[in-house]
Amino acid sequence: MRIVKIFFILLITIICSFFVSEAAYTKEFNLYGFEKDPQGWEIPDWAFEKPDHVARQLGISEFQASEGKYALQVDTNFTGGTSWEGAYVERVVDVSDWSPFKYLSIDVYLPKDAPRGLRAKIILSVGEDWKWTEANKGAPLTPGEWVVLKVDLTSNSANWRRFIDDSFRADIKKVGVRVESYGKIRYQGPIYIDNVKLSD
Repeated sequence: MRIVKIFFILLITIICSFFVSEAAYTKEFNLYGFEKDPQGWEIPDWAFEKPDHVARQLGISEFQASEGKYALQVDTNFTGGTSWEGAYVERVVDVSDWSPFKYLSIDVYLPKDAPRGLRAKIILSVGEDWKWTEANKGAPLTPGEWVVLKVDLTSNSANWRRFIDDSFRADIKKVGVRVESYGKIRYQGPIYIDNVKLSD
């Protein structure tokens, strides 16, 4: 009986050490958490000049957060017209070499009283020429729920509209999020962004 007990203790120890070692090798890096301020995120000047870009202002808010106490709040005005509209925010990154990481994820929240049909996607500017590179599909936003946008940064990724190679993640210049409507969606209110994170 004692031998069986010792065996089970050893087995549990081995299993626990396996999960601990796996966790130790998992790399994560939180780029932006918005706990004190917008951390340099902004609506670009050119977006204010385009009638189909509907982000109006941004700040931080304690009303919604996926981690910590605060999130970035983007106030929008989707008019409900028949054509495409988008609310875009961005930030020039501090850490441009993302080579140690395989994935970028960003949490987006749409209030529960918002309409269905809005989608969100990640956009990057990369390389010496600051090439605009956007995800090839937008993720549908569910009112009242946090949605995690996640993209693969490796050369095997099928997440991007153009072909990418191994140098793609080594020179990231800018990260952005765009919430889109493809017409007939009227919404005047906030969208929340939080937990911008790299992982392997």
